[in-house]
Amino acid sequence: MSQQEGILHTIQEIEGQPDLWLDTCRTIQSNGQISGFLNRVIREGRLNIVLTGAGTSAYIGEVTEHLFHSARPGVTARAIPTTTLVTHFREYVDVTEPLLLVSFARSGNSPESVAAVETAEAFCSQLSHIAVTCNESGELAELVNNLPNGLAVVLPPASEDQGLAMTGSFTSMTLAAILLSRMIADAGMGADDMEKISGSARSLIEAATPLMKSLADKSFNRIVFLGSGPRLGIARESHLKVQELTDGEVIGKFDSFLGFRHGPKAVVNRETVVVFLFSADPNVFRYEKDLADEILREGSALETVGLFPRPALAEEVKPGVTLVAGGGISEGYDGADESFGLLSSVIPAQLLGFYKSLKLGLNPDSPSRNNAISRVVKGVTIYPV
Repeated sequence: MSQQEGILHTIQEIEGQPDLWLDTCRTIQSNGQISGFLNRVIREGRLNIVLTGAGTSAYIGEVTEHLFHSARPGVTARAIPTTTLVTHFREYVDVTEPLLLVSFARSGNSPESVAAVETAEAFCSQLSHIAVTCNESGELAELVNNLPNGLAVVLPPASEDQGLAMTGSFTSMTLAAILLSRMIADAGMGADDMEKISGSARSLIEAATPLMKSLADKSFNRIVFLGSGPRLGIARESHLKVQELTDGEVIGKFDSFLGFRHGPKAVVNRETVVVFLFSADPNVFRYEKDLADEILREGSALETVGLFPRPALAEEVKPGVTLVAGGGISEGYDGADESFGLLSSVIPAQLLGFYKSLKLGLNPDSPSRNNAISRVVKGVTIYPV
């Protein structure tokens, strides 16, 4: 296989996300089992939700935790990776409370995905499962579907990325999580809204592609992504995308805007790109602007990139590269609308990682030259609880 043939999956999966989101929305909304299952689970009026996954799949919980936590009175939510649940389940989960374990997994074949479900079954007496996965024949989907208290929500086949780095699988599962949280909150979602969100992402891809391609040509070996609240999870996923796709030639870091001053800022030098993932919340944006202005004044980074949720905010900060990645529903701030802006916020990192991978002479579909990382994790031994 030539390198050109080998790169097709990753770039097609990045560029295909807007259409994939439309398919994902239709899949979720047409699945009559989900609302019935959720109604049964929350009928007692009190529920602890744990959002879990490994690696990128764990970051979905970090990005959407706040949506579940505020969805309905009596519902609490927390994002805890499967890699923590397998080793420290009872230290992090109250096993005496009713629990809904929501598992996210691209293939569903990672050892920790199955082990987290089995561990929960061993320790919890009031337990339900939802598995959001891209692979209907994966071990996780089959396990959860065979449990009397479980439901597997399988996303469209295109969501199961064939490249090593999760791109469309991450955003489609994140969208599924957003829609599940809205179901719990009894909040609807119109087809026109999803079309606007998808259209906004297409515009971002068109605008970001030449900018990220140009940025990839610059000489940098560090990149820092900064985000607040749920965008901290996006920052974490973004740093991993660039690091994975460049086989670690570019070291990624992530932090919150306010946290960055407390030591991590020392990493910035003339071989560093700093990416600001700005919030649409005007109260949050004030703090982010202060930190961004400080870094721009210092001139310590090789390049800075600002990803703004609305064009008006881009007039207030002037990084070297400016992009707008709104949710596409409204121009004013709306907390519910902003959740959809999270989907697009990872796209510049995906594109930059892809083009930097090519610049380094790697195959983005399989960038790990020594196979240190693989599409499905290997080498994990699961011990009995």
